[in-house]
Amino acid sequence: MTPTIPPSLTPTDAAAATTGIPAFGTEIQVLSSASPEEYTTIAGVGDIDGPSTSVAEVETTSHSTGKPHRTFIPTLIDDGSLSFPCFFNPADPTHSLYSPFGLENLFQNRAVTKFRLVDMDASHRTRVFRGFVKELNETAPVAGVYTRQTAIRITEAPQDVMATVAITPASLPTAPNTANGGSVAVTSTDTLPWSAHSDAPWLTVSSPTGAVTGDG
Repeated sequence: MTPTIPPSLTPTDAAAATTGIPAFGTEIQVLSSASPEEYTTIAGVGDIDGPSTSVAEVETTSHSTGKPHRTFIPTLIDDGSLSFPCFFNPADPTHSLYSPFGLENLFQNRAVTKFRLVDMDASHRTRVFRGFVKELNETAPVAGVYTRQTAIRITEAPQDVMATVAITPASLPTAPNTANGGSVAVTSTDTLPWSAHSDAPWLTVSSPTGAVTGDG
């Protein structure tokens, strides 16, 4: 007699689905122009560690708790830092002492500036934050390449940001048109992704169906 597997234990496609995303291609960008605001990807970035966030705690154990267990409350959040090896090229503008947004220039001037972290999920989640270059630890191995172990101290809470886009025409008829569809041209010079969603029950978006970078 073959035992029957309870329904709750039956394998499903959803249960077997991969939940992780590849990290390869993750970008750390530095503000390279303030007006208009533009970012440049830092070149030669290796394995990224962070943001390493934590929250401070204060013990609130008192006689009146009635239980011999320590109690705590969370207080201030520390947004931490990003660290990574940077395969050093002094001629690259994101590394150079002589580029206003080069890591060495930012370090020597103790400059606080904006950075962006672009993830590799389907929507390319992008977080912007202010920070400063805290460490540039150089290594020159005989059988290797010149590397600078770099740390960026985050000085404010990272904020999720979306792409800035322009739409032509700016609007379409608000009443349903059963005979023909409609289209708009989207222009985006940003490296951030954008997506289109319906905001009315009679409107269906046929394309694009996912995140897009650039024009569409």
